[in-house]
Amino acid sequence: MPFKIVKIENDSNPGNEYVLLEATGDTNNLDGYAIVDKTFTSPGKESNKFRHIFRFPPKAIAKGELVSLRTGKGQPQVVKNDKGTTIHRYHWNSDECVWNDSGDEAILIKYDIKSRLKTN
Repeated sequence: MPFKIVKIENDSNPGNEYVLLEATGDTNNLDGYAIVDKTFTSPGKESNKFRHIFRFPPKAIAKGELVSLRTGKGQPQVVKNDKGTTIHRYHWNSDECVWNDSGDEAILIKYDIKSRLKTN
């Protein structure tokens, strides 16, 4: 997988929360990757269900670039940080926090976009 999660910033405000990925290799398509948040059946015990899921849109990402998924509202944009690194910023557009509980876990998954079924 050409990405790794490098940071999860939780907050009581969805506008300040984010997950930060770093590209460890070039990829010509971010589509087929998603971030999910697992649920818990009891404190400290994970369930097998995903509570939230964000599927990334098609986008080429170069090695060393960052991908930021912000919980709050906004439009996709490409910015540079103070080190000059490109950040591809996406938004969940949620009014509620995702990473608000101790022990919340972000999971990066890759899925086969050719196997998706569409309804009519």
